Amino acid sequence: MASDTQKGTALALIASAQWGATGIWVALLRDLPTGTTLVFRFLTAALLLTVLLTVLLTLTRGFQRPNPRTLCGGVLLAAYYVLATVGFYLSDVVSVSLLVSTSPFFVMLLSVLRRQPVAGREVLGGLLAFAGLTVVLLGGPDTAPAEHQGRLIGDACGLAAALAMALYSQAGSRLQGQGWSVVLIGCVLGLLVSVPFASPAAAVPDAGQWGLFLGLAAVSTLAPGYLYPLACQRITPTAATVVRLSTPFFTALFAFLVLGAALGGHHLLGAPLLLIGVYLTLPRGRR
Repeated sequence: MASDTQKGTALALIASAQWGATGIWVALLRDLPTGTTLVFRFLTAALLLTVLLTVLLTLTRGFQRPNPRTLCGGVLLAAYYVLATVGFYLSDVVSVSLLVSTSPFFVMLLSVLRRQPVAGREVLGGLLAFAGLTVVLLGGPDTAPAEHQGRLIGDACGLAAALAMALYSQAGSRLQGQGWSVVLIGCVLGLLVSVPFASPAAAVPDAGQWGLFLGLAAVSTLAPGYLYPLACQRITPTAATVVRLSTPFFTALFAFLVLGAALGGHHLLGAPLLLIGVYLTLPRGRR
């Protein structure tokens, strides 16, 4: 049992670090238009996953046929990928990583809207998370009006991505055995949605940018999508989600090491409130 707990925690921590690197890949690709980055992110991930699934189907005989729920999960996952990518593109990566991590807060809000019972601890967590959100959203250095507007749009996309992930997590229990199919559908749908927004005049990525897309697709899209469910099988989903709250810390570390970006005062004040609040909103017990 202890071994399973250690393995599950380690897998969740690795997945959290891989997700934490997402904003760094996107920040390094800002020389390309947003639509072009989206297209090549989804295209690279879809191609890699198609090859992977072909190998898996060759080695294994079983394959669960996608169903309408799989399509619904793919739609939510595509929305999450698109919104998170745009958020990282327009705002600073640490703020967006913090905002994306608030998905359990939206799960609690959905429970309130459905008139389901909510514990007092969860209400307190919601208030703390909201206070942290306010600090992160309203803080930050003064910028030019155009840049400030772009930052607000990026932050809004980060919150919308958290909502999409909250809806996706609630559908997760009905998608057992469909994980890779959902990811592939999400990548294909994301590609179809992004193509109209890509600039035809934009240059094809160079060798260095292709390397970044491969890292974004393999390291921060496909790998954590495979490792995180494995972690949930060894420890409770709640425990895995708690470990996943470390994602913003990995983002901040990578941003400092790779981009030379230091944390602002609004990060130092808002992040503890937000993450502690999100932790308190997590349901206790095994689901």
